[in-house]
Amino acid sequence: MSNLYLRLAKTNIRNNRQLYLPYLISGIVTVAMFYLMIFINNNPGMKTIPGAANLKMIMSMGVGIIAIFACIFIFYTNSFIIKNRKKEIGVYNILGMEKRHIAKVLGQETFFVAVIAIAGGVLSGIVFSKLILMLLYRMLGFQESVSFYVAKAGIEYTILVFGFVYVLTLLYNLLQIRLANPIELLRGGNVGEKEPKTKVLMAIAGIACLTVAYYIAITTENPMEVLTKFFLAVLLVIIGTYLLFTAGSIAILKMLRKNKKFYYNKKHFAAVSGMLYRMKQNAAGLASICVLSTMVLVMISMTVSMFAGVDDELKARYPYEVNYMDRSETMDPTVDVQELYQKMADTIQAQGREITDSEVYSYFQIFMTVKGSEFLPLDGSVDVSATDMTGVTFITRESLLASDRSLKASEMPEPEAGKVNIYSKTPYNQSTIQLYGQTYAVDQTFSYESENDSFMVLDGSIYVVADESVLRQIFDLQKAAGMNADGSSMLSMYQTEISFEYDGTKEEKLACAEALSKAMESGENTHTSYLESRTENEKDFYVLYGGLFFLGLFLGIMFLMVTVMIIFYKQISEGYEDRERFVILQKIGLDDQQVKKTIRKQVLTVFFLPLIFAFTHLAFAYHMISLIVRVIGVLNPDLMLVVTIIVCGVFFLAYVLVFALTSRSYRRIVSM
Repeated sequence: MSNLYLRLAKTNIRNNRQLYLPYLISGIVTVAMFYLMIFINNNPGMKTIPGAANLKMIMSMGVGIIAIFACIFIFYTNSFIIKNRKKEIGVYNILGMEKRHIAKVLGQETFFVAVIAIAGGVLSGIVFSKLILMLLYRMLGFQESVSFYVAKAGIEYTILVFGFVYVLTLLYNLLQIRLANPIELLRGGNVGEKEPKTKVLMAIAGIACLTVAYYIAITTENPMEVLTKFFLAVLLVIIGTYLLFTAGSIAILKMLRKNKKFYYNKKHFAAVSGMLYRMKQNAAGLASICVLSTMVLVMISMTVSMFAGVDDELKARYPYEVNYMDRSETMDPTVDVQELYQKMADTIQAQGREITDSEVYSYFQIFMTVKGSEFLPLDGSVDVSATDMTGVTFITRESLLASDRSLKASEMPEPEAGKVNIYSKTPYNQSTIQLYGQTYAVDQTFSYESENDSFMVLDGSIYVVADESVLRQIFDLQKAAGMNADGSSMLSMYQTEISFEYDGTKEEKLACAEALSKAMESGENTHTSYLESRTENEKDFYVLYGGLFFLGLFLGIMFLMVTVMIIFYKQISEGYEDRERFVILQKIGLDDQQVKKTIRKQVLTVFFLPLIFAFTHLAFAYHMISLIVRVIGVLNPDLMLVVTIIVCGVFFLAYVLVFALTSRSYRRIVSM
């Protein structure tokens, strides 16, 4: 008897290969991706990469995301298959097979599918693991030989995770069979074809969710605020998309049906009626396609933009090859600045390097909240959120000119004695500034945004430019203010920076930076000073951005695959549902050409609606996404725009290709 169940299981999979083959292929790819992520995460060679901790964290995040989406994806595609096979299972039940016998057949089928998917995925992962690791090394700019390695932990975790997922799909299928009677099984995919009701409140709620999300996206200007609001906007977009596809689409189709001239036209009648009666069950699929498409576009656009602009980001973070910073609790530096400058210059020249540029400047920075003309320190006495923080830099005119060579001395007048000049992104319209109980008159205000200023990611960041006597008074005032309410020191250190740009290869620059570091260690107060090198930190930058780029592409491919599979099964499912309907239409006088036009119109409408919404979501989200990547370090808006347009173009072509393939299967099923 067991051989009978085995033969039936094999026959069922073979006869339903149009449904099972994509299911098996997508399962193999998903398993392979999961294994590869664990393989990369546990590969011994990864420990030798600079910034390995960051890369390990990124890849660990990728393992979790793939596991979650693999579970959702396999359940989703399995539901399509079991839905289309209910009629077949109902026939078995009518012919005398008990549900426990059917359960054994389904168990055998699930076992075959799980073994093929898991074994095929693990083997594919092992085969391509070396190639994938070489690709990752290339992205990171890491020159290292890659040896063949089989991740035993990856195999164990993969079998455990996906074995559990396939067991859950079997339990779901058995529950579907157990709860249904033979008549319901025979009706299968035709169940639930009652005309859906118009849900006005749901449609209005969907429009409201999208409106609020779009408003948040286009009006948010503070980069510190965007990180918290982005997830709220994403949640509203997802909810609004599902509500609008569920209720809004039905409302629109019913409006078209009420238009008699439009509806009672052989070009529109079949398409409108067909979509209307199935839109309730199709809405979730269409909304899922829309949300997944948006995720693909956003994720790949962001990660590609970050990786493509990594050199600009590195240059913005480290404007000079080496930068030495000395921090002091007084306005008097802990070292003789000119003596230290000369010591560094001599060390660089002793290494055979030629100095091409240098600068020396001093300043102190304080996080404050600005209310009118009052500059209030964040000492716990004022209720301030992170979005209300303003970065205030106190600096002399000479130091500001030295810190940013793009500024022209002729356009930066010296403030009058005892007064201050204000340079800010947003206009400062007050005639005075009040801080620590003192009032200082504002001589002039200027619009200014420094590309190299870390505080400039905060809206309202301000430069207070004054002579040394005024700055010393302000520094002493903030020192005398004491401690924060939480007991921490509120003292801002006085910072002196000495920077050099010099020639040489990467190896020569690294050697010079190491020599400088040793020379600085021989001095005093090393706990309040440090030296940083652009070339030395370059590897960490490439590991971080390269890792995010790799993960973005990996997850983008997975989301794209999920989207394609949902589209494919949706088209197949609708093809079987529409076949009898179009046979009836042909019998009442609709010729083959008219049937083909009706099919094309229906497929085009349903297929491209999610894509239109996805592009709309991306267009409204673009401003918010650009703020996020700016906080991360992408400072080239033109590059991001070009990358986003290219990604959208490639995705559109891929979407059209999927449409061409799946619509052909749909037409073939309908025409049978």
